[in-house]
Amino acid sequence: RRSVIIVLNLLVLGLAALIAYWWASQGAFSALLHLLCVIAAGVLAFAVWEPVAVRVLGMGALSNFAWGVGLLAPFALFLFVLRLATDRLVPANLNFPPMVNYLVGGGLGAAAGVITMGIVLISAGLLQSERAFMGYSGWIRSSNSQGRPSDTGGGMWVPVHTLVADFFGTLSAGSFAPETGSASLRNRQPNLDRVAMSLARDGAHAGRSRVALPPDSIDLAGVVFSPAAALPAAIGGTQPVYAVGLTVRQTAYDQGVQFRLSSSQVRLIGDSAPGQTAPTVHPIAWTADLPGGGRGLFPFDDTSHYVTSVPGQQQVTAWLLFPGKDLAGTTPRFVQVKGVRVALPQLEQVDATGMIAKVMGQGGAGAAPTLDPSLRTIGGNDIRVTNKIDPLQLSTNDLPGMRESDGYLTEGRGTFPRSPGVRVNRSLQVKGILEPEGTRIIRLNISRGKSPLNIWDSKAREEAGDSAGLLLVDEQGRTFSQFGFFWERRNDSEVDIVIDPVKGIPAVGDFPSLSSSGVDDLYALYRVSVGSRIKAIRLGEIQIANVDLEVQ
Repeated sequence: RRSVIIVLNLLVLGLAALIAYWWASQGAFSALLHLLCVIAAGVLAFAVWEPVAVRVLGMGALSNFAWGVGLLAPFALFLFVLRLATDRLVPANLNFPPMVNYLVGGGLGAAAGVITMGIVLISAGLLQSERAFMGYSGWIRSSNSQGRPSDTGGGMWVPVHTLVADFFGTLSAGSFAPETGSASLRNRQPNLDRVAMSLARDGAHAGRSRVALPPDSIDLAGVVFSPAAALPAAIGGTQPVYAVGLTVRQTAYDQGVQFRLSSSQVRLIGDSAPGQTAPTVHPIAWTADLPGGGRGLFPFDDTSHYVTSVPGQQQVTAWLLFPGKDLAGTTPRFVQVKGVRVALPQLEQVDATGMIAKVMGQGGAGAAPTLDPSLRTIGGNDIRVTNKIDPLQLSTNDLPGMRESDGYLTEGRGTFPRSPGVRVNRSLQVKGILEPEGTRIIRLNISRGKSPLNIWDSKAREEAGDSAGLLLVDEQGRTFSQFGFFWERRNDSEVDIVIDPVKGIPAVGDFPSLSSSGVDDLYALYRVSVGSRIKAIRLGEIQIANVDLEVQ
């Protein structure tokens, strides 16, 4: 690790020195123009950073690179345009003595090099990768800090990322402050150097879990404050606590399977005086649904502790508890989760009892379903636990449009001929659809004219509309939405498989249209938590069938 950090330092300083040498050789005046272009490009890049990143967040596979690309790409573009403009507008150089060119030009070039490398390092630090960036970790959770985010020590000979964050933070609250409002880099993105190195990447799977979320994947479930919340002694005992409830949908999950969040990746941002850096605080505990029902309170006191959704559940509601004393007496204005900053509404103040009731009593589950004797009960082969792809026999070498892992389909869209008589080498045979740990796949028959479940021309379909989801509901009221479908087209002797673990099939109108003749077979696919007992099927908010299926 030490040798890798040395390489990083040599690389950063070497490139900065190379920039300094180049502009020293070009002359002091050219170096001054370039420095001004670099500063202007940096100011403009930070100004458009968040809007650009939000656009990139909607690009699917690029979402985990949104915050890094959203800063570095505009900086490079603005610098190119400004350099091109200054070369055209100021084609001639000013002559100075060689010593002035080398000393002054070298100094100005070095400043430009530090700013450039600082922006590059911040941008690279916001990309999805391992926690340590070329051996340098900076701010992360550690065993020495009882799992709380802290500075792990030096390692950078010249911390260019910190210098640049401070420099543009000062500009954003000074000469480049907005004409209206008090927004600045210091109070909207405080301590950016810490986030980039390496709070943003200090997550599950050694930092390879998601580092960026779509803004529409998170909703606030509430914000409360207790001046004397009675917490267990292991978490800090009685103290002032802010609690923020977050409801996170499946589009924010890792590979669409499970949501994981470390204390490094979420923070409250407090209020600040003009020109001052806003205080921030990370959570000390959280509450979330338990797999067997109910809710639990968990401390962030170890590097292995994460807010984790129940596998297969389509959304999670977690309450995060923040120590109020660490906000320097200010009121929190924002909560930031994996890059997404959400403005907080007016706080609800409660006493110690009210705080516990709030964070322990609100989960992601809805009302538990009841047996409706007027509805049909779906069972047998119409709803079964299986990840098989019968009647298909596919080879992993022939999966156009599909991805697989260890012989199991993971995502994509493909059309395959029915091939019950074709034999595939066992080592190459597709075994089925991937069941992530803690989940099983349920296959629900929704064939038009064949299934006892009518979702095509029923009164419930008319009332719910095409935008309603077709949901499985367990005995605790938790819902599971379809992540794909299996369509056997009898007339064409072909089978379509669609698997989208992230976005899923959110609405019943997204299923293919089937003929009323009842020729085709269509099955909706669900990932459901092991240990669940499915009790009902809903179309939107309307229960349309009873079920009694235990998922083991």
